[in-house]
Amino acid sequence: KYRPQVFTDVVGQDHVSRVLARAVESGRIAHAFLFTGARGVGKTTSARILAKSLNCRERLSGERKGPDPCNRCTSCLEITSGAALDVTEIDGASNRGIADVQALRERVRFTPTGGGYRVVIIDEVHQLSNDAFAALLKTLEEPPPHLVFVFATTDPQKLPDTIRSRTQRFDFARVPLRKVADRVLAITEREKADPEGLRFTLTEDAALLIAHKSEGSMRDAVSALDQVISAGESAIDAELVRRVLGLADREVFFALAGAIVTRDAKSALAALHQAFDKGLDARELAEGLAEHVRHLLILKVDSEGADLVAASREEIARMRAQAADWSEGDLLRLLRIASDVQWPLRESPQPLIHLEAAVVQMATLERGETLAELIGRLEALEQRMSGGTAAPTTRGGVPAGGTLRGPSSGSAPQSEGTSRGSAPQAAAGGSPPRRSSGGPVAFAVGESAAIAAPAPDSIGTAIAEASPETEGDAGEAWKRAIEAVGRRKRMLGAFFEACALAGVSDGRIVLVMDDLHRAVIEEKENRAIATEEIAKAFGRALVLECVAPGEGAAAPARAPDLHPMIEKAIRWFEGDIIERRDRGTERKGG
Repeated sequence: KYRPQVFTDVVGQDHVSRVLARAVESGRIAHAFLFTGARGVGKTTSARILAKSLNCRERLSGERKGPDPCNRCTSCLEITSGAALDVTEIDGASNRGIADVQALRERVRFTPTGGGYRVVIIDEVHQLSNDAFAALLKTLEEPPPHLVFVFATTDPQKLPDTIRSRTQRFDFARVPLRKVADRVLAITEREKADPEGLRFTLTEDAALLIAHKSEGSMRDAVSALDQVISAGESAIDAELVRRVLGLADREVFFALAGAIVTRDAKSALAALHQAFDKGLDARELAEGLAEHVRHLLILKVDSEGADLVAASREEIARMRAQAADWSEGDLLRLLRIASDVQWPLRESPQPLIHLEAAVVQMATLERGETLAELIGRLEALEQRMSGGTAAPTTRGGVPAGGTLRGPSSGSAPQSEGTSRGSAPQAAAGGSPPRRSSGGPVAFAVGESAAIAAPAPDSIGTAIAEASPETEGDAGEAWKRAIEAVGRRKRMLGAFFEACALAGVSDGRIVLVMDDLHRAVIEEKENRAIATEEIAKAFGRALVLECVAPGEGAAAPARAPDLHPMIEKAIRWFEGDIIERRDRGTERKGG
């Protein structure tokens, strides 16, 4: 009864209606159109309107201007009723054989009776067989001037490329939720104005629920409205819509989400079982809870995103209040838990147990912190412990001056058991201050920037179990570190044997090496291994700092010569071993 009859009446498809209307006005009509989109969004309706516009007698005679059909002439009335000879509408699922297409080709060869176009509308065209598409291809390649094909499908990928390439494609979008609700309310008003229409009232909440149930399909929304009207109630509200369409009461999810956001696990379980006792299925509860959390997240991210939420103004205000004390990241974690629990519910013999566990996990979820917040807290802690002034930082905790250095560049943070006066003593050669195992460890890479991060679990465990080394045992500890590195990675241990220990002081260990050794040791995986083994050997986390000879440290003793094969492997390049060649000499014959 309320199917659109003109282009402007098609809801939510302005991008399609506008192009079709201008094509009709200009007379530049393609010989084949492909309408794609979800169910009930206006594909077949737009095809019928296009057929009426092309064959409207008032438009053809010049009595009517514009692209819309008059819907009064004989041609328009026949097309509307489905009795027009010039418009053929078939179903691709019922006429999918080659014989059906061959019979269609014979009918469309003749000129139209009304002097306009012969229009062939094939619904669900993707259901045609391959032979049928092959028989249709010749007509699409060389169509008669009076013939227009309109293909409608929900699955355009199943059409052969030879068919799709010969059509003008229009993608129909899902109708926005608010537009569906407005259309349902408009149908209610038009029904009241009709002398033979039904007399009923529809609230805004009920219209939004119907629109949400339709999932962007205008036809599904009208069908749901017809189903609700069949209940015989003159006043249709949200409660009636929920009862007729089998939708869960939204108050259930307000109570459940309210207990979760206040971190009250006991009340959350009570609300869950109260809803379950009312007859709601565990799967429906999980889906409704995920949807409610999704609404909270949308309203938190976009305060003007009410159009994306199928709820009344009062309910939206309540949702904003529930999400006020939660960050976007925490709401996203809640949504992930509520969404992930739906998968085990599908095949579990006891789905309520999974849902209970998910609800308790959501109600006991700790507040999360961003990386920038953690870095800021670490900087504030270091400032309080050292008594100095922290460098100004930019976003993300990176110092405004450039690099983020470890304790070696600047005053090192003091542990709880070390006084401030012990730092000079360590610098002068005394025992270095012991670092707390839970404090931050900076991984400095030579002269490059370092990122402050908590010590790995394995390093923290090793520090807690090992005893601190004294200055006199630094050499022995360094030997143990080299042996441990060699056991894990023999080549890396050989590289460390070629380095010289310049000293251990102020929470750092300084090694002297050439550029070749530095490039290998500072590789990400090698540095991680070295940092862990050094921490185990020395009993505390130390910042590994690589320097060149004369670069802030005494020149090392001459490194022992490596095995010739190791020396060749060091200079491995592009899969080839390059022989050593002394400078200033020429290879024979080369």
